[in-house]
Amino acid sequence: MEKIIELINRRENFILAGHTGPDGDAIGSCFALAFALEKLGKNVQVVLESFAQKYKIIPGNRFLFSGDLSAVRPDVFIALDCADPERLGISRPLFDCAETTVCIDHHETNPGFAMYNYIEPDASSTSEMVLRVIEKLTQPTDEIAAAVYAGLVSDTGGFRYNATAISTMETAARLMDMGIPFTQIYNELMHRHRFAAGKAAGIALGNSARTRNKKIVYSFITREMLKSVDADLSDLDGVVEYLMGTRKALAAIFVYEKSETNAKVSLRSQGPNMGRVAKELGGGGHVLAAGATVTGTIQEVLERALALTTREVEAYEAGK
Repeated sequence: MEKIIELINRRENFILAGHTGPDGDAIGSCFALAFALEKLGKNVQVVLESFAQKYKIIPGNRFLFSGDLSAVRPDVFIALDCADPERLGISRPLFDCAETTVCIDHHETNPGFAMYNYIEPDASSTSEMVLRVIEKLTQPTDEIAAAVYAGLVSDTGGFRYNATAISTMETAARLMDMGIPFTQIYNELMHRHRFAAGKAAGIALGNSARTRNKKIVYSFITREMLKSVDADLSDLDGVVEYLMGTRKALAAIFVYEKSETNAKVSLRSQGPNMGRVAKELGGGGHVLAAGATVTGTIQEVLERALALTTREVEAYEAGK
C-alpha cells in the first residue's frame, strides 16, 4: 500500500475504473477515491458502465467520464474491485495504454495484474480497503464516508456475509458517526426496488429447481422473459441470494441471458468454493460468492455451471 500512497502523491492525472456490471462496492470505492484525489488537487475521472438506479444514491456521479474513451491516454489507471483485466469492460483499452497501472481489490482470485497491487482477500470490500488508503492521504469527508459506507453495505449483503468482521462494523460505526444518511443509503441499497424487479424475481423464482440431493438450487431467466415484464438486467439483484437462502442448499446458481451468445452466472455457497467454479468459467470472486460472463446459450452455460458446482459440492462434502 505504501508504494501506492507514494505514487498518488507524486502523480497528477488519474482514471479510476471498476468491473463490468458495477455493483455498490465497485461504484463506492471508485467515487470515494475520486473525492479524495480531488481534495488533494488531482485531476480524476471515473469510467464505469451503466449501473442500476439504486446506486445513484452514492455520491460522486459528477466524476463519471462521458467523452470519447478512444481519445484518452491515462497517466495513472487505478482498477478497483476488479479481479481480472478482462473484467474491466469498456475501460480495458485505457488500462492497456496507461503509463502506470494500480489495482486495489479484495477478490482472492486476483493474481495482481497491475504494476502496483494492493490485494486483501480477507477484506469485507474494496471500499473498506480504499478507506485505509484515503486515510493515509487526507481526512475523509462526509461524501467519502457515504460512498465507502455504501460499498460496505453492498458487498456484505447488509453486514450479513461471512466477510463481515469486527473491523468492518467498527468502520461502519465511524462512518455513521460522521453524519451520513446511513439509514437512507441502507434502505435504498438493500430494500427498495422497481415494480418490474419484483415481477422479474417472480419469473426467476418460478424457474428455480434443485438437484436430487437438494444441495444445489438453480434458476435462469432469458431476455424475452425480462422484456415481458418491462424489466432489465439491473432488476435481478438479490435473486441468487434468495436462492441461497433455501434450507439444505449448499450452493446456488443463477444464470441470466445477456445476448444470444453469452450469459452471466452468479454463484453463492455455504462452503463449497464458488471462486474456483467462476475461475473455470472465465470469471472470479470469493469462495462463497463469485460470478462470470460465459460464452454460450443460456442452457449450455447453466449446464456447465451446474456440472462444475456439483463437483465442488462433492469435494466439499468429502472433505468435511
